[in-house]
Amino acid sequence: DGRQLTRRLALPVQATDPEITRQDRLVLDEGQTFTLDDNLFAGLQPGTGRATMAIGPMARLDVAGVMASLDLYPHGCTEQITSKAMPLLYLSDIARALDLPGTEALPERIGQAVAEVLTNQTAEGSFGLWRAGSGDFWLDAYVTDFLSRAKAQGFAVPDEPMRRALDNLRNQVNYAADFDQGGEALAYALMVLAREGAAAIGDLRYYADVKGDAFTTPAAQAQLGAALASYGDQLRADAMFRKAAARLNRDLAAAPAQLFRADYGTAHRDAAAVLTLAAEAGSAVVDREAVATALATRQGPLSTQEAAWTLLAANALIDRPDVAGVRIGGLPATGPLVRVLAAGAPPVAVENDGPSQVLTLTTTGVPVTPEPAGGNGYAIKRSYFSMTGEASDPARVTQGARLVAVLEVTPFGDGGGRLIVTDPLPAGFEIDNPNLLRGGQVAALDWLETVEDTAHAEFRQDRFTVALDRMDGAPFRLAYVVRAVSPGRFHHAAAVVEDMYRPAFRAWTGAGTVTVAP
Repeated sequence: DGRQLTRRLALPVQATDPEITRQDRLVLDEGQTFTLDDNLFAGLQPGTGRATMAIGPMARLDVAGVMASLDLYPHGCTEQITSKAMPLLYLSDIARALDLPGTEALPERIGQAVAEVLTNQTAEGSFGLWRAGSGDFWLDAYVTDFLSRAKAQGFAVPDEPMRRALDNLRNQVNYAADFDQGGEALAYALMVLAREGAAAIGDLRYYADVKGDAFTTPAAQAQLGAALASYGDQLRADAMFRKAAARLNRDLAAAPAQLFRADYGTAHRDAAAVLTLAAEAGSAVVDREAVATALATRQGPLSTQEAAWTLLAANALIDRPDVAGVRIGGLPATGPLVRVLAAGAPPVAVENDGPSQVLTLTTTGVPVTPEPAGGNGYAIKRSYFSMTGEASDPARVTQGARLVAVLEVTPFGDGGGRLIVTDPLPAGFEIDNPNLLRGGQVAALDWLETVEDTAHAEFRQDRFTVALDRMDGAPFRLAYVVRAVSPGRFHHAAAVVEDMYRPAFRAWTGAGTVTVAP
């Protein structure tokens, strides 16, 4: 009848290939100028590149790059939600300078993080990693630490869930078994309880005097030291911090290993935690300069734990002075000494007319040319089979065809860890049946032995993702069903396996092309 009906649709366009990160650290001496331009994004696909710049004290631990990469971490278990939110409690000005999503209304963003972790809390007060659950004592302490810190900073934390979380820690401390080696979760719980005035000073002194050397990580020893400092026992606190520093030196000198740690940690995370807690407790027995230098020399991606504690350490150490003599774009550098750089923006000159300053640039994006298949610590292979069991080439399939996607992961070493496996879908495919295939479910593939015990699985419109805990170096397979739905020629990004808490241990397949014939 002459009416015009119009509907506008937004079609998301994204590159699903694995990103790469480049870091450049340079010294800008007096009288020198450094120009930031699109050369930073050379070799990256247009629209995928982003860069951060930090100057002076913020540059040493790359506060800008670490915070930006942490905020963009793509997965969201309880630990990861907590790690993203924890630094925002203290570094809100930097988060706003980086234009991180939600930081214009920080109380709402922190409130959302609190609400998300509380959805995974049980009635007894414990927390599950991917859903409400119990049995992870260290995670209980970590989340309760976040809730305690958020409340102390003036953010809204519901009273009843907070009470349950503290009661849960208190009960687990009361019933903790004796140990000759271990105690990581116990030390963390004691620290959180002490901050809330809910720990028994007799327990703290017993564990310091009798079990001080039995705690197996520097972070645990530092947490017990921080608990004692909360109650004013600085002598015992310093003794525990000395033990932590001595063990930390040994751990940092050792080569990283593929192993499963119940406390999600690494030597780097422990170093950042010791530095943070020693500074917060006012202990002078830890060589903060040496530990900060060890953190600053770390190369490669950081886990969410490493990133969160590195930012907490930076907050504890940095007094955020203005950098005299530095001009950015002709204007004096003031406020948070971090900047976000976007491709296509006009060149910006950084000039220094004062003392030498450190400049750290961190660039992240998808490379124009995908990396060939490779890895460190793992190998991953992706293959396809028809529903009748024949090997299938995804480079040429017919619209409507159903295929079984098989991912095979082979560890090179011990292989233990909390792994995440991600398989991006080409745009012409969609997941047909949102379930992991079990052995024998497809008669023609009765030989296919797959992992059935996974921590979490997601079947998204653009990717398949599964998290699983591995205690050994045995190879394993995952399988799911896809359907070719859209005719055309599509890019097929690499599948990736990664140890979430040791991201240097990762592997990826090659990229390819999928053609779906009508």
